[in-house]
Amino acid sequence: MAQRTLIITLPPFEGGVPAKTRLLAQELAARGHQITIAYYAPLSSHRHLSPPPWSLRCPRTEAGRCFDDECAAIAVGCRWAELEFPYYLDSPRWRALIDAHDRHVAVGGTVLVSNPLRTAEVPHLVWCASDMLGDRLDRRRAMAWPRRLIDRTIVGPVQAAMERRILAGTGHIVTVGHHALGIFRRLGFPMDRAGIMPIPTDPDLYRPATTEAEAGIIGFAGRANDPRKNLGLLVRAIVIAHGRDPRIRLRLTGQPDPSTAAMIRSLGAHALVQWQGVLPRRDLPGFYAGLDVFALPSAQEGFGIVGIEAMACGVPVVSTRCGGPQDYVQDGETGVLVDSTAQAMAEALLRLVADRALRHRLGRAARHLAETRYSPACFRKALEENWHAVWGEQP
Repeated sequence: MAQRTLIITLPPFEGGVPAKTRLLAQELAARGHQITIAYYAPLSSHRHLSPPPWSLRCPRTEAGRCFDDECAAIAVGCRWAELEFPYYLDSPRWRALIDAHDRHVAVGGTVLVSNPLRTAEVPHLVWCASDMLGDRLDRRRAMAWPRRLIDRTIVGPVQAAMERRILAGTGHIVTVGHHALGIFRRLGFPMDRAGIMPIPTDPDLYRPATTEAEAGIIGFAGRANDPRKNLGLLVRAIVIAHGRDPRIRLRLTGQPDPSTAAMIRSLGAHALVQWQGVLPRRDLPGFYAGLDVFALPSAQEGFGIVGIEAMACGVPVVSTRCGGPQDYVQDGETGVLVDSTAQAMAEALLRLVADRALRHRLGRAARHLAETRYSPACFRKALEENWHAVWGEQP
């Protein structure tokens, strides 16, 4: 009989956490597990599952499918969803799901999604990328002031206390890299039992192009309206760099929302930005392979999957010192690390576009790192080690 494995996570729609959740689910399914993805139901898409504060109606769950219909999925509603932290609180709905499964894993940007498993006191594995405050500060700064005040005085302190209880609990914490592990240790948690499980990239899918990309095409992939991505810094850097080298252009995935489009126009960069539309996964290798340099201007990144995917395509990465990418962007070897200023980013881009020998050397090293340290084989080995640490068995 197949082992029933529950993965508790964020809404599995877009972003880095759904990407790594899907990778884990596919690997476990290939090993014979019967996978259920359970996620908190956000008001933005599942308002019908979480009643408003004045309602006597009970929160509900809703069954469905996710990841192109590969996995069973259950959205879980709650009371007081407007405050966000109730998403992670214990409830009869979470308990019923936990009791119906044999093995339990939480996958999130932070450890907060694992709180129902902590309170249920079942053995579990937590795969995370960042601390709560580091993941939240830039989003808090972008909030309207009433919401920002509530976040600083109520939501943030409650979630910080929740994070402390989780990290001091019995769950096996696994980070995506050494940087995140270091953050938790600096916060005062010994993390002696913690493990590392890198997010893999497929070197057969993501591979260098057979022809050289056009010099000066700088790329970025991600949610442009996420304040943590800091797209404005990159746009300002492109304007500066284009003033010195007219070959430089910016190529982005997705479509601009009104505020992003307005920001680009206000910086005089409208003619320098090319939007590629929302790309399915199968088209991302072609996007990366068409770039001269990939840029990560983020204010904070738990890992930055797009960076390692670009590197697997032989594209060097210029990144701010924003967290997770510092594990794989080795300054002067696989890419360039810069301070979080438009001028510093522009200088690094100009250098790689002008110095073709340097660009090619970094691109080759980037590919080598991606296909060795971040290969599916390395991921499977780390999964087996961390799974054994929790349950004393192979997954």
